[in-house]
Amino acid sequence: MGIPEEIRAVPRPKNTVVVKSGSGYRVRRRTGCRNIDGRRVPIDGGYIGSIIGGKYVPDGMDNAGSGGRVDIKYYGKVRLCDLLNKDILNNLAHYYNEEESRLIYCMAALRACYPGTRDYQLADRYGESFLSVMYPGLNMGRNNVSLKQKNFGKGYSRIRQYMRDRVAKIAENDTLLIDGCLKQNHSRVDTLSQVSRKTVNRKHKDSLMIYAYGTDSREPVCSKMYPGNIIDSRAIRDFIESNRISKGIIVADKGFTPSAVLEAIEGTEGLHYLLPLKRDSALIDTYGMYDFDRSFFDESTIECKAIRTNEGFWLYSFRDTGIAKDEEEAYLAEHTDADGIRALESLRRTFGTIVFQSDLEAPPSKMRSMYEGRWLIELLFKFYQTELDLDDTRVHSDYSDIGSDFIDFLAALMGSRMLNLFQDTKETMGWTFKSCMDFADRAKKVRIDDSEEWEFSRLPLKDAEILRKLGILDNVVVPVEIKKKGRPAGKKDSRPRKTRSDKGKKRTPPSD
Repeated sequence: MGIPEEIRAVPRPKNTVVVKSGSGYRVRRRTGCRNIDGRRVPIDGGYIGSIIGGKYVPDGMDNAGSGGRVDIKYYGKVRLCDLLNKDILNNLAHYYNEEESRLIYCMAALRACYPGTRDYQLADRYGESFLSVMYPGLNMGRNNVSLKQKNFGKGYSRIRQYMRDRVAKIAENDTLLIDGCLKQNHSRVDTLSQVSRKTVNRKHKDSLMIYAYGTDSREPVCSKMYPGNIIDSRAIRDFIESNRISKGIIVADKGFTPSAVLEAIEGTEGLHYLLPLKRDSALIDTYGMYDFDRSFFDESTIECKAIRTNEGFWLYSFRDTGIAKDEEEAYLAEHTDADGIRALESLRRTFGTIVFQSDLEAPPSKMRSMYEGRWLIELLFKFYQTELDLDDTRVHSDYSDIGSDFIDFLAALMGSRMLNLFQDTKETMGWTFKSCMDFADRAKKVRIDDSEEWEFSRLPLKDAEILRKLGILDNVVVPVEIKKKGRPAGKKDSRPRKTRSDKGKKRTPPSD
């Protein structure tokens, strides 16, 4: 059943549509269009109001006299985020004026605290959280946010300098994990939106994000966005040069070829590398890297070998017997014919193996442990895409892409610090990130009458203790103890009593 003509005729903001909602009618914003199979399909945004009594009523104004003022604000998430990331705001002040620094900082904080928040929702999130009291007066309207993001992208040199200053703080022996991740970009007009080799059959375009992650700090160090049709090996040299990475140990995966990494770090004495080789590399047979000569025990027995090549670099090979067993079983499950069984003998020696090339000399167990730490950057990308919901650009120009991606990087940095705190706190160690953030949001502040003073809403003592350990609450409000009526414990008279003479005899009722 369609919307009645008299409802659709009610004056309302442009680029909106009326939809049926229960027994009433809601007004929804149209955010743009998408081309699907040659058809222009509109994209719906969030709800902005309702049709009540033949008039358009914006959300927050349906109660007479309210004026949209919020007297209860969410405190826990934004307080924790601000507590851990105050240095980011101070660093931003070196490149932007005070208003821009606070705007960038608060936009990133809202994206980290409220995953999936779109630009048109920032004003509501800002007004409903205590961030609007901590950093008042910011214009989080959609039009202003879009304009500012575009301007931040135009001032690209400031973003680059911010990244370079972060890189300059890493130590000589820090391990930098470098990897790439695809980010959906549906724009048809910007040059950063391209079809990647991984999504060529999915009918959408991507941008490539290259991140450097510090294993010691457990947080992202720097990032840069590239068109989606650039592969990791092609981008590595520009990434190192543009961010001026000149020290540390680069650990990458097989997506980065040794030749590309060696070319990227050529002439930089402070940079070292640890790279896995593909199993068909000629170096493996040349130096007999599958002829293991020692072993050590991790979770299972691991055979290993280390050798210095004639070219001057080191090769390290490992064979994990547990992984080798799993790979052989998987192979036999798929190859049951005679040819497959005959080929098993030559393949068996490669199961469970990995070979590294490096310019460093170290015990094999240390080199393997260093590479095993790569799972941290994989977790970062998973955290970035699923927990923070930052896997889509949602903007439509190169400048806006760059500006929005910079804010997403700061949101990932803030989120990583909060995640590290949750993992290091005993009470929240086994919780998911979402569970921890939802728990933090139990801390709210309520306006005292009509004043500008705020007080905490009352919480259970156990919840308040956990929030205090996280740093969200300074002091736990202990409720006044209400004493129970009656005799205090331990005051019962324990003196011996006289035994009744008729104890055990059946009593007879009195006669009438």
